[in-house]
Amino acid sequence: MIFFEDTLSERQRIEEAIKKYGYASEHNFWWYQCQANKESKNIFAEYEDGTGLLTIKKKDKYIIFSSPLAPESRRVPVIIEYLNCVFQSQKIEKVTFELEDELYKKLIKALPATLKARKINYSLTCPVYNLENFEPDLPGNRWKTLRKEKNKFYRNHSVLISDAKTYKDKGALHYIINEWRKKRSGHDRTHLSPYHNFINENFKGSTEARILIVDEKTCGINAGWMIPNSNRFYGSLGIHDYSISGLGDILYLEDLTWLKTKGYKEADMGGGETALTNFKNKFRPESFYRTYIFSVVKQ
Repeated sequence: MIFFEDTLSERQRIEEAIKKYGYASEHNFWWYQCQANKESKNIFAEYEDGTGLLTIKKKDKYIIFSSPLAPESRRVPVIIEYLNCVFQSQKIEKVTFELEDELYKKLIKALPATLKARKINYSLTCPVYNLENFEPDLPGNRWKTLRKEKNKFYRNHSVLISDAKTYKDKGALHYIINEWRKKRSGHDRTHLSPYHNFINENFKGSTEARILIVDEKTCGINAGWMIPNSNRFYGSLGIHDYSISGLGDILYLEDLTWLKTKGYKEADMGGGETALTNFKNKFRPESFYRTYIFSVVKQ
């Protein structure tokens, strides 16, 4: 196993691994780069067969960012080999993960006696939408409430969509992130620095990035990319400043409608706890999957 600490210089190496083995929503080089801050360092762990782990070093712990870059049969072995290596060679207290349900279960069963998984810290539920079945006009009785809300919003407000990558007032976008953090109802741990870094890097790595302007005020951001080796889009960023009643519904509908119009087939709209899941249920996802946030320590 080789540890590469200058991940920007190793961009080609990491992107090749993502292209070959990527499958999870956050398998995106530039989004991974956005995770680093003054208190952490990105380190790419690569194996001889080209598989690897996107990791983040923070003081006395490591974070495995997203799932392993490996074929399904290698994902658990890759994690266990990494855990044995870092716990033997470095003074760290724990390694933290966010893994999808099936991979989490397989890892727990395979952990050696020298390692222990702590109790799940929290879980996130991720909705997946079939965009081929989504109807932007929201016809029929089942969409009646949302349709009325949408029509009322567009009657009462001037609404514009603009390209986030060409939008010059980055301060307005940073303001949205800060206001969202203050007013959101979720209790999962949300770190702002990746979002601010994403804006500062002008949404590098995204294939779609738009801002919502209502009554001449910038108040929402939607952005994301295609999940590697899939036909599924990942909505990595869908954030607004809560400044107008119904703004969250309008931003979400804008995202689904835009993606449908652009020809995307499916959309993974990211994970959340109960309140956010209840909100996303209004838009009728076709399916869900769950991820678990937990840590592994030495026995």
